[in-house]
Amino acid sequence: MRRIIRKRRRRNERRVIAPSTLPNELIEEIFLRLPVKVQIRLRSLSKHWKVTLESLSFAERHLKIAKQSRVKLMVIDSRLGFKPHSYTNVGFRIFCLESASLLSFTLINFSQGFGTWMYFSGNCDGLFCIHSPQTQSIYVVNPATRWQRQLPLARFQILMHKIDPTLEEWIAMDSLFHLAFVKAAADYKLVWLYNSDKYNADLSCPNQEVTKCEVFDFRTNSWRYLACTPSYRIFPNQKPAYANGSVYWLTELHEDRTEVVVFDIQTETFRLLPKIIPAIASSDPRHIDMCTLDNHLCMSKREHVTKIQDIWRLNPSEDTWEKIFSIDLLSCPSPQTEIRDRFEWSDKNLVEPSTPVAVCKNKKILLSHCYSRGLVKYDPLSKSLDYFYRDPMAWRKITYFQTLISHI
Repeated sequence: MRRIIRKRRRRNERRVIAPSTLPNELIEEIFLRLPVKVQIRLRSLSKHWKVTLESLSFAERHLKIAKQSRVKLMVIDSRLGFKPHSYTNVGFRIFCLESASLLSFTLINFSQGFGTWMYFSGNCDGLFCIHSPQTQSIYVVNPATRWQRQLPLARFQILMHKIDPTLEEWIAMDSLFHLAFVKAAADYKLVWLYNSDKYNADLSCPNQEVTKCEVFDFRTNSWRYLACTPSYRIFPNQKPAYANGSVYWLTELHEDRTEVVVFDIQTETFRLLPKIIPAIASSDPRHIDMCTLDNHLCMSKREHVTKIQDIWRLNPSEDTWEKIFSIDLLSCPSPQTEIRDRFEWSDKNLVEPSTPVAVCKNKKILLSHCYSRGLVKYDPLSKSLDYFYRDPMAWRKITYFQTLISHI
């Protein structure tokens, strides 16, 4: 009897459908302020919403609003492989830049894997390029949607595959493995600039000068050489910086001077940066750091005597430099990430400067370092350090750690 009563009640019940009283423009404004994961779920609820959320104009507007907020930081953890030395899993942690609270964690599996040696590009509209000299794998990934795409081998990788060098031979080659992931007018590009040596000689290359450059076009799904490249060897340990439609590389010392190579994304031409701060130009590239803050090229140097790190920002006109920070790490204590992580932020013998990651609203600056497994916030007023992020696996033997600002 109870089942019969329930069936009758269900028949008599009428579905109440609330009419949409909100105009489409207002609904779209609401969608623009939602995270990508929520937008993915909303696409399955309505055909009209699906068309709106998948349109190019909506994606561009959502990205613009996300860039204006600039409140998120992404930390990439490349040591989450279950099999020894396979590292097929990469973890993406998103933190709130102001409160340092963990917002989300995404673990993505890559079928080919990266071995124990991998490199990450900078963030480009929430997309990242991950590649490994060890396994010759190249992936483009969107951590927000878990979308990934494996790319074909670059010509440099094909040549190296024939030689099959050991890890010691890789290090002796002193090659450049940092790829620049950039956005062109109508599509994205990968730019790979590296030093030309006898081990990567290619008869099909139109240029056998000091450097070579390969560009990957996503529309044609292929790599191609550029005919004209810089006549300066690129410094291999510095990651290229991307700002204002250009990519920047540091050069090795040439006649006791460090230069900056500039690549225009639209014209695909190289040139030297016309004006460099004298303190930077006369320094060894190992003592210089180059990064991007708020789409501005920034360069910094740690003074040998005072150990104070000065940071300059290049104006878009490329005519003047502005000093935006002067960091005195020697005057503040140096907390350690873990017991086995012996990195000292205020080490007097440290020549490599810290890398600025982001500037907070309270004028504190977030710093990383190639030798540390954590992130710190430096307060220029109190000259104090506070940990922002502590690597939970600092005790393990790892090969790479990187932090990237991501607007998702």
